[in-house]
Amino acid sequence: MKLHNIYRYVDKVSIVSFDIFDTLLLRPYMKPEDLFLHLEKIYDCPGFSEQRKNAETLFYQKYGTKKEANIDDIYKMLPEFDNIKQAEMDMEFQSLVINPEIKQIYDYALNSGKKVVICSDMYLPIQFIEKVLKKNKIADYSKIYLSNLLNLRKDRGDMYSYMVQDLNVKPHQILHIGDNKKSDFYQAKKHGIKACFYSKVSETFLHQNKKFAKFYKHQKSYLGASITTALASQKQTTGDYWEDFGYKYAGPVVYSYVRWIYETARCNGLDNILFIARDGYLMEKVFKMFSKDIKSSYVYAPRILNYTANLDYNPLSKEQPKIVCEYFHKNPGNLSYQKFIEKNVDEFRKLAREEKERTGYGEYIKKLTSHSNIIGVVDSISGQLSGQRLIEKESHTKTIGFYVLTLSGQKCVYDAEHRDYFSAEIRDLFVKDYKCDLIELIFSSPENPIITLHYGKPVRKTSVSEAELFRQKIYQKIEKGVMDFVQDVFNKFGGKDIYFSPLNSLILLDIYVNKPAKQDIMEMFSVKKSPYADNSIYVPLFSAPIPFWKVGSIKKLAWLTPAQRLGLIISKPLSIKTRGLKKIEINFFPYLKHKIFELSFLNAFRIKVGY
Repeated sequence: MKLHNIYRYVDKVSIVSFDIFDTLLLRPYMKPEDLFLHLEKIYDCPGFSEQRKNAETLFYQKYGTKKEANIDDIYKMLPEFDNIKQAEMDMEFQSLVINPEIKQIYDYALNSGKKVVICSDMYLPIQFIEKVLKKNKIADYSKIYLSNLLNLRKDRGDMYSYMVQDLNVKPHQILHIGDNKKSDFYQAKKHGIKACFYSKVSETFLHQNKKFAKFYKHQKSYLGASITTALASQKQTTGDYWEDFGYKYAGPVVYSYVRWIYETARCNGLDNILFIARDGYLMEKVFKMFSKDIKSSYVYAPRILNYTANLDYNPLSKEQPKIVCEYFHKNPGNLSYQKFIEKNVDEFRKLAREEKERTGYGEYIKKLTSHSNIIGVVDSISGQLSGQRLIEKESHTKTIGFYVLTLSGQKCVYDAEHRDYFSAEIRDLFVKDYKCDLIELIFSSPENPIITLHYGKPVRKTSVSEAELFRQKIYQKIEKGVMDFVQDVFNKFGGKDIYFSPLNSLILLDIYVNKPAKQDIMEMFSVKKSPYADNSIYVPLFSAPIPFWKVGSIKKLAWLTPAQRLGLIISKPLSIKTRGLKKIEINFFPYLKHKIFELSFLNAFRIKVGY
């Protein structure tokens, strides 16, 4: 029922009854039983989740239905897990939060002079219910009708008969609001009580958000997907696209990556972690929320400094030797940049020594690493581990690198120990479809790029492009969304893991990139990236406002507007692929977004309409 209609119903009655769970209060899980799976993982008690789900049924099979089961009765059926009972109640208490939509209706009813009661089929004790309601500022109700206290139930209907008698009113003077069609709607109406069915917040969210609906559909067996989808559904939108993006998409990925860093660092006995600017800006902030036992610092290790102060660059690269020459204002003339450096290597070594002294980088990094035998170095995506290698070389301290991904497919130098968040099994799925670009947006910072260091102090670009300024502006909003998400996780779970895996991160990012909504495309139009170390130029991240008739340019974009896609469809209405006479594939309108039709014969002849 639409919320404004519920208010009208409230006006017509004298008593308003509220269901508790999934109505007045919200759990941070898509399914209530996911709490049991969470406890099983946290306390490493295999089999608990399945047995806990069955325990209530076993109780009624053994003792009948004259007595409603409470939490103690349920755990009597689980003697080997008795130690989990208090943990379950503690987790429920900590993680249950008010539903702001229903709280507004609750307050409206009270302010309108209505008597308010609370009614629930629930095994938790009355003292616990009262305590959690108080914690969530739910007060001034007249009475709580609780199944395990009264041995009555809404789903049987006898709770409603008792309520009418106890309140001494006509049934139609009561309005009951709840999320279960049978027990909260049909049974209430069957007993003459007015009823409003309130669709679960999570179900409404999935109906409105197709990307999360797809994500949860394919990941519902994963606890991390359940928790993050539930949190996203409960987050009230700010009206700001980038803040919401930070909470719903960047937040889970940042949390998962930083938690992985923390757990891996502990396993390796590290007591000092350096987060490389600018990618480490947000990671280090989140890491401080996790760690009380591992020191962390946000450090500068620009790859250009590795090139210029150490002449540590990839000579096979076309870009990197050019950067070195241009930095030192050297013109190679007719020679290639690399050949020019090789011919004048002594001069470049002298320039590099002067650069190293001028930057003071060695002293700068030694101050941060002097008391550690081994340090962790964190970045996002790296092809040559240049920042880590710079730190290890200048600090004379062994390092372990932590990366979302190292691009081992490129020609790069791996002479530093490192770990990847994405395993070899899923890394190839991550690399394609622009997900690397999305990660680089998520792990950014609202500060100007660094040119070099001067006696241990960063020297930043004073003049930056409009693209960079825009990126910094939206990043402040992304950062707020991420920090809100992480804070919510800590508030609800007290620092316990939510088991959002690298695979969950991959699927969430993949769906965002490959299933963009119209608003996603509109907002991302203005986001650009720099493909070069010196940030000399910027290009569109996913899309660009290219006219639909410029087909060649449109083909290079990841995201297309409807007009751009129409231009492609018109430009190429037919595609024919052959492999001699052994295989023929005819595709009508191959640039359609979805496949409409497909027919194949013996795997040799195929006709398709659409992608």
